[in-house]
Amino acid sequence: MSLIRLLAAGTAAVAFAAVAVSAGTMFRVEIGSPVALGVNKYFKKVDKKVVLAVRAVVCEDLANVRITGTAEGLVAGKRQSLPITLTAVEPVEAVYAIQQQWPEAGAWVLHLKGTCANPKAEASTLVAVSKGTFIREKSEVLREPATKKQIDDAVAALARSQS
Repeated sequence: MSLIRLLAAGTAAVAFAAVAVSAGTMFRVEIGSPVALGVNKYFKKVDKKVVLAVRAVVCEDLANVRITGTAEGLVAGKRQSLPITLTAVEPVEAVYAIQQQWPEAGAWVLHLKGTCANPKAEASTLVAVSKGTFIREKSEVLREPATKKQIDDAVAALARSQS
């Protein structure tokens, strides 16, 4: 192998490694089991089951992260959008819980949108839910705000999979 090819291959490997490392260092909104994040212990006396835990990551000021959510659904062929409330579990660490706030019937995707001031960034996560639980394999963590088309496509795909 010539020296030029060896240098090119080495440069490409370093560039690929840098991209792989930086992909994990971008602001995002992650989801997980309430048990995994230990949020169930905060909700022992609550009527509604905690469906999932949410946390923001890769933000220098987690205490000031803002996360909002809507439940986007398709019920009996009619598109619906409902605001959802996130309950602070550890606000300094940007950890929240989401309880069931949408009808059981239909196909529902939660759109969680997070904003970080430093570094200035926005991200979304689309979470498919069914029967009081989230469907990890049908959920998407995005490193940018979700578009209307992405949300509509996620709802439509979930509806198709449930029919």
